[in-house]
Amino acid sequence: MGPFSVLSKATQHTKSTYSSKSAKVIVDIDEPLVEPKFPIKQYEYIEGRNYRQTKKPSEQFLPCDDEEIERLQINHLLFKSLFITPYFSPIQDQLRKGIKVLDVSAGPGWWIMDMAKQYPKSHFTAVDAVIYPISCPPANCHFRLMDMSTGLAFPDNTFDYVTQHDCLFRYSQQDWEAVIPEIVRVTKPGGFIEFVELGGSIQDVGPNLSIWMMRLTVSLQTRNINLKIASQLESMIQSFDNVRHIESSHRSAPIGWYGRNGDIMLECIQRLFDSIKPKLCEDWSMNLAKYDKMVEAAAAECRDFKSWCNIHYTIAQKKKK
Repeated sequence: MGPFSVLSKATQHTKSTYSSKSAKVIVDIDEPLVEPKFPIKQYEYIEGRNYRQTKKPSEQFLPCDDEEIERLQINHLLFKSLFITPYFSPIQDQLRKGIKVLDVSAGPGWWIMDMAKQYPKSHFTAVDAVIYPISCPPANCHFRLMDMSTGLAFPDNTFDYVTQHDCLFRYSQQDWEAVIPEIVRVTKPGGFIEFVELGGSIQDVGPNLSIWMMRLTVSLQTRNINLKIASQLESMIQSFDNVRHIESSHRSAPIGWYGRNGDIMLECIQRLFDSIKPKLCEDWSMNLAKYDKMVEAAAAECRDFKSWCNIHYTIAQKKKK
């Protein structure tokens, strides 16, 4: 069993079969089936999900396991379906000729591996505080373990293009304030910087989703996670004298209605419900069954109330000296 697979703790007294998304185990009579432990001590198991042990509350809000890998893949598919293009900066010709690209907080690397395959002459580097299991990355794509909040371990002016996706629930406000200057620093003069983030609010919500959002907001505030960061990135990047802002915009995504994008967006929301369930149940002193009932009703309301949210992107260019 790999470090990103999980099984529940149990003792079996008869021969039986246990099935999950990632494993099928035959258990003999009286053979105990115990919780698997991560081979690295900085991980822990909470309510069926694996988490990275850390003293920073924002870093332990989301799990890091097989289910989280799948959730991030669905988010990547949503961005591709909603925007069509995988990037917004005017760098297509440069990518074809060959440049150095950095993806910060890359997660399982869905975006960067797609890009590496599409542009084989460019070199792609992905960094994250957790290295997820990656199957056969392209030869021009490399992953490095790095704590972004303490700085990016690269010299000044290293990369032609630096991007970051989907970090809303992974960074505290202090993390954003530490990471953005580092992104600017490692970008070459004339190079491009790009952020793509989910907006932190859902519009036209029903009563169950409204309650869930209010409770989520309180939980995030205790961890200093800024739900409005996506719409604030433009002003944050404009505060740098050596960077010129190019464009900020967004696309609206229906949740559970209006075709394929709505279906994918609903899947994203449902998987988010599941990913943050252990932490929210702990915060609210709520049992798992009650939480599941609430979010099931909240998901159904998205179709009835035609709920929607925005995905934002911001593009900037580091000024040439």
